Amino acid sequence: MNKKTASILAALLVLVTAAPLAAQSWRTESKSRQNRGQDFLDVRIKYAVGRFNLERGSDRLLYRVNTRYDEDVFDLRSDYFESDGHGSLRIEIEGLDNDWDFDDDYEYEGGSLSVGLPSNTPLAVNIKLGAAEADLDFGGLNLEKLVYETGASDTHIRFSEPNRGTAEYCSFKAAAAAFRVDDLGNSRCERISFSGGVGDLELDFSGEWKHDATADINVGLGGIEIRVPDDLGVRVEKSTFLMSFDAPGLVEQGDGVWLSRNWDDARHHLTITVSGALGGIKIARR
Repeated sequence: MNKKTASILAALLVLVTAAPLAAQSWRTESKSRQNRGQDFLDVRIKYAVGRFNLERGSDRLLYRVNTRYDEDVFDLRSDYFESDGHGSLRIEIEGLDNDWDFDDDYEYEGGSLSVGLPSNTPLAVNIKLGAAEADLDFGGLNLEKLVYETGASDTHIRFSEPNRGTAEYCSFKAAAAAFRVDDLGNSRCERISFSGGVGDLELDFSGEWKHDATADINVGLGGIEIRVPDDLGVRVEKSTFLMSFDAPGLVEQGDGVWLSRNWDDARHHLTITVSGALGGIKIARR
């Protein structure tokens, strides 16, 4: 995380917390549900502030949720509904009162939310975070859709193993964040989009490619580092203002288009559309 992003995150961690340290009342909760072979699980998570973790869990469970929060400041709402084999899980940890009297002496430490999901159930996941430190590994899950949105966070997302299904789309949004995604080739996602306000974006498209894909990347201010495998055919369509562009190994075609030399011969292709205002773009083959 660069200094600017770290400062923004630190400031928001203060603003979203409001009670004095002495008033903290920690509550720990754990919930899970047996996996009965449900056909589908829709997961929606809203988390205001703290540390967030998501990973592959036991296939015997439809979900596992562990959380620790200050119940004087935050409220936990967790619900599960099911109809005709389709499950719907809702998890929300948000502030009790939007009109807090902010106290600079307040320190919110130790708050956390951890979620485990099965690999044998098709999933649609929607996550919205406020100010958080987020570590998510979707490796080995059966992911059909992913929507991820964060305010000010340090986010690391991984696809450490190939997705068991094919994802229709994966959408990522960050207001002010250090944002890193590894092994996007394992996501099996056909349409990928990233949008950001201020921050550094690292996208690694390594992994086991079985399809063609498109990636739409838009940032306001910040650096974009994109890493793609050597055997993947790459097309870049760039529309930027005051952004440097470094893409060794790609050949300019004119009208803001660059192609990798293996575009015609590659088995699978990635088309990247990049737009932004200030910063720099670096594309590296590996």
